Amino acid sequence: MLRDNDATPLYQQLKEIIRAMIDKGELKPGDQIPSENELAERYKVSRITIRRTLADLVKEGLLSRKQGKGTFVAAPKIERELVSVSSFSDRMRSKGYIPGARVISIKLIEASPEVRKNLGLSEGELVIAIERLRLTNGEPVVLENSFISYSAFPGVLEADINMGSLYQFLKEKYKIVPSSSKKTLELTIANEYEARLLQIYPGQPLFLLKALVLSDDNRPVEYVKTLLRGDRFKFQI
Repeated sequence: MLRDNDATPLYQQLKEIIRAMIDKGELKPGDQIPSENELAERYKVSRITIRRTLADLVKEGLLSRKQGKGTFVAAPKIERELVSVSSFSDRMRSKGYIPGARVISIKLIEASPEVRKNLGLSEGELVIAIERLRLTNGEPVVLENSFISYSAFPGVLEADINMGSLYQFLKEKYKIVPSSSKKTLELTIANEYEARLLQIYPGQPLFLLKALVLSDDNRPVEYVKTLLRGDRFKFQI
């Protein structure tokens, strides 16, 4: 129980109690944490104390919040290699996860200046813009926006990439094998649209990974902007 006469703040004491329950396996990944009211009643503290405790544990990655559902014990973070050019599906399978994907949109648009610069296109050229939600074991964890030259790979517009890997399609259709990439990694926060798709709260931290994927003969294949949930990923550098 919490100790009122202890110099350690009550929220810090409660953090240690919840952390110990997770370490001992009394609370397992995916278990839902009781509501703020229930915790306040159980430990005889204010909801403000409970709120600060849970917020700190979310920041530390021990708990995660799911919009409209509550607070849960977080699953172990997925380790992502920054230099890898393998497909999302292959990476997840290699780590024991079941990958999934849902195409939000696929359309033909005029390339923006940022996309033109990375893909080496001229003003007015078209690209295939694909927005996909990536899942592991049914949980949405990544929101991906990729851009591919329409003149170079027109068949992508008709490809059923819900059913397989984009890179596998490029290999089979165009004999193109992505072999290297140039990447930058930033931190950002989720807006309302991104939060809704990723089933998190607006303002939660996200990794923003931008990558220019090159073929084995150094041709630009894809420019992709990937948002990864900060509570579900960590990077190996």
